[in-house]
Amino acid sequence: MRTLDRHIAALFLRNLALILMVLIGLYGLVEFIEKVDDFIEHRAVAAHYFRYPLFKLPFMIDQSQPKAILLASFATVGLLARTSQITALRSCGIGLWQATRPLFIIGGLLCVATLLGNAWLVPWSARESSYILATEIKGSQPATRATTADLYFRDAQRIISVTESFPERSEVRGLTVLELDPAFHLTRRIEGIAARHQEGGRWLLQDAVERTFDPTSQEITGFNRYRELSLDLGRPPEEMLEIWYKPQEMGLAELLRLDRRLQREGHDSGRYQAEWQLRLARSATPLLMVLLGVPFALHRGRKANLGLGIAVSLTTFLAYFALQAIGLALGTAGLLPLALAVWAANILLLLVGMWLFLTLDN
Repeated sequence: MRTLDRHIAALFLRNLALILMVLIGLYGLVEFIEKVDDFIEHRAVAAHYFRYPLFKLPFMIDQSQPKAILLASFATVGLLARTSQITALRSCGIGLWQATRPLFIIGGLLCVATLLGNAWLVPWSARESSYILATEIKGSQPATRATTADLYFRDAQRIISVTESFPERSEVRGLTVLELDPAFHLTRRIEGIAARHQEGGRWLLQDAVERTFDPTSQEITGFNRYRELSLDLGRPPEEMLEIWYKPQEMGLAELLRLDRRLQREGHDSGRYQAEWQLRLARSATPLLMVLLGVPFALHRGRKANLGLGIAVSLTTFLAYFALQAIGLALGTAGLLPLALAVWAANILLLLVGMWLFLTLDN
């Protein structure tokens, strides 16, 4: 049995590696087409064309892996069926579970690898590639200043907003600070292309613009431009920046810590809680893909081919991500328990895979 297991495992891994490389290549091509205008517009140097995709590679692997596993499972079992190897194994008294056991073992190991990757490596990849694009490629252009931002919070008599934040570097891009009087009238507005934390609650703004206003008429009474401006925001990086950290760019430990802190302070932590539960749910997809690919290929028998596998994979993933998006929307809106909403798509795939196995014709 060990020889058989090695043979089937080697065949599956070979198919998986080939399909994964093709999918990553397609993903990279689409990403390049989307970003090439930014690279050309901001006159990116040759090194950026290599560094950006290199840092984003773990993220691309994570996004492509489930599709590759489903296709590799279908292709492997389909090849065994077309070459009558499944029939030969059955005639020797080797059941379907024994024949496909290596695929499920590899699927389980890939679940663990996916969970570990989503805990740190994949968010690090998304964070670093985003930082390269925002600072090294676009950062030298004054046009990156944001006069309005969607992400903000009120701190005493101030409203603070940023375009992007990089907590691990204690740095933000597109910082805007609005200072208000007790009657909520604007008295001062400060904008900076970037800001870096110094000591305590002080931040050093780069290319800053300061405007002062008359609280009554709201007319501008003063205007100053600074190469650098030191400003006391009264907030250390971990308190001010994490709230703007994109959940998909946070490590699993950071998500859990921020979720607990926001709940303790009485803030809504729904999007962070949804993100870490979603990562746990997606870490189970490798095994689910094997569970779907194997019985479907066996159902098709000698008619199983890669073209059919591609069609099945696209249909499966469109349905999976649509169900996951709908469930997540219902969960974050409070219409369903969040855990059930996040795991609903996985449960449905599990039921479909089990049904396919149970309806196999011996």
